[in-house]
Amino acid sequence: MSDPIILKRKIIITFIILLLLILSSGALGWIFTQRIERSNKVIDVVHLFKESELQLRREEKNLLIRGYSTQRYLRWQKAKEDFHQRFGELIGMKALSDSDIARIKFNYTEMSDTYNKFFDDIKTNALSQNEVVKYDDKFKKIGRETLEIINSILAREQRIASRSDSQADILIGVFSTIFVAAAFFLIINVIKHL
Repeated sequence: MSDPIILKRKIIITFIILLLLILSSGALGWIFTQRIERSNKVIDVVHLFKESELQLRREEKNLLIRGYSTQRYLRWQKAKEDFHQRFGELIGMKALSDSDIARIKFNYTEMSDTYNKFFDDIKTNALSQNEVVKYDDKFKKIGRETLEIINSILAREQRIASRSDSQADILIGVFSTIFVAAAFFLIINVIKHL
């Protein structure tokens, strides 16, 4: 075989390898981008979920400190709806494990039952300071448990996002090295055959 045919084959093989690398790096880049975008969306919704939980606590504190009023009750209802909506969004995004869902549902049911009992008690009679403290302790316990779950979800999603970022960086490094090596191979072979 003559030298030009060997050079032509080497160039064709190198271009095929480069094309395969470009296609695979594009596909892997798209996969990593999707993972990172999903994690960022989940993190945003988890932050909103946490804000909803904290807003529930603010509204219950207002009721405990200032007493019952229809306006305060409606604000609490709105905060509860926001909490429920964010919870539904996280379920829809498949960001929660079955155990997370079960624990949050349990806390949500317990919270609703306790609030409803509290609202009935506060509307029908004046609560003693001791009764108010008992309700406050119960509300704190439920809120803290829910916040623990939310914080664990947030930490898990941040780890996933960080891992995806690291994997993407490694992928960029590997493909850059391979591209540079293939380019040098091409240049060296062309110069040798000139």
